[in-house]
Amino acid sequence: MDLSDSAQPRVVIGVGATVRAVNDVLEKHGFALPLNVVLESVRFGGLIATGSHGSGWHNATLSDLVHAIDLISATGELHHFEQGIHSDEVMNAVRLNLGMFGIMLQVTLNIQKSWHVRAQDRRVPIPEVLNNLEELVCTHDNLDLFWWPFTDRMWVKSWQRTDAPITAKPRASALDRWSAALTSRMYREALRLAHHVPTLTPLICRTMFLATPSVRDQVVQLVEAIHYRRSIEVATMGCVEVAFKINAGFANVKDAIQTVFERTKAYAARHHHPFNVTMNVRFIDHSQCLLSPAYGEGHTCYIEILSRTYQKDWFTFSGEIGAEWLKLPQARPHWAKEYRHIPGVTEHLKPAFGENITSFNKVKQALGLDPDNLFVNDLLGEVFL
Repeated sequence: MDLSDSAQPRVVIGVGATVRAVNDVLEKHGFALPLNVVLESVRFGGLIATGSHGSGWHNATLSDLVHAIDLISATGELHHFEQGIHSDEVMNAVRLNLGMFGIMLQVTLNIQKSWHVRAQDRRVPIPEVLNNLEELVCTHDNLDLFWWPFTDRMWVKSWQRTDAPITAKPRASALDRWSAALTSRMYREALRLAHHVPTLTPLICRTMFLATPSVRDQVVQLVEAIHYRRSIEVATMGCVEVAFKINAGFANVKDAIQTVFERTKAYAARHHHPFNVTMNVRFIDHSQCLLSPAYGEGHTCYIEILSRTYQKDWFTFSGEIGAEWLKLPQARPHWAKEYRHIPGVTEHLKPAFGENITSFNKVKQALGLDPDNLFVNDLLGEVFL
């Protein structure tokens, strides 16, 4: 913990630390990260390097929380980058560098005093969600949407800051951990069954939706609301995610959602079920990081689909969805998810990030961190070289 600046507390994290380990330290001192991914088993190095995000209308990304970074460059030298010492241009390149600046050792993140939120989970008919989408999102600190294929309702997850007393501590509950471990493994086996008997996919999806914790109303610490599910890493699966700027009335968000509805229905009509887990829609502010999919003014929608099926079928289905999503304004794939199989994605990336790639490369070259592009793999080379 770095509490030397009372106006802006910080935490210093070794990049191999898991989210859970960091949360345990922060909770002990009454602090929290204002946003995070749901998984607590993942490690901060990858989260920061790829611009991973949580949710929240007034939140940016995890990379935007970076105050300082220590890394080893390709020349074997230790470098320290810090806000207030280095320029905004340098910091907004270093914060999200996809590993191209070197091997990260530790990061210093801005944190906040923790607070209570009223966390609500509801199952809402799809037309009601879409007809009231803008109001739903803009009147909550945080709002996420989930849709399981072949269901007629969406899981609407929201939370709002409150002074009300805590009513639940699920992350500290042995029963909750046991239940999550059991249901995640049951889910994994159900997906294996769908893999072998695809015609059961609609029934399995409807059943799995009913098994989600999508009917709750609790007052919890912020960290509990962010990390609301445990053991979900038990079932590995494919995931494609795209970010884009939200237009008036959330019309393009509805279009992106409708694309998934229509493709799922069209495939099912041919007795194909490559999509069998969920669509998740999240809403954040914007990012200052040059390579963030959320870069630029205006609020950002992150939309993703997840499935566990034959790779060929998944790549075909998710590639079609991803290609449609990338037609949306300022649409960019999330670096941390699958995207290389999306038709035309490499050609899309350069114009999508535009001058930001030029600015990033100028900073990288000026700093002399990797003169021979040791840390630029084939995929990154197609975009950045």
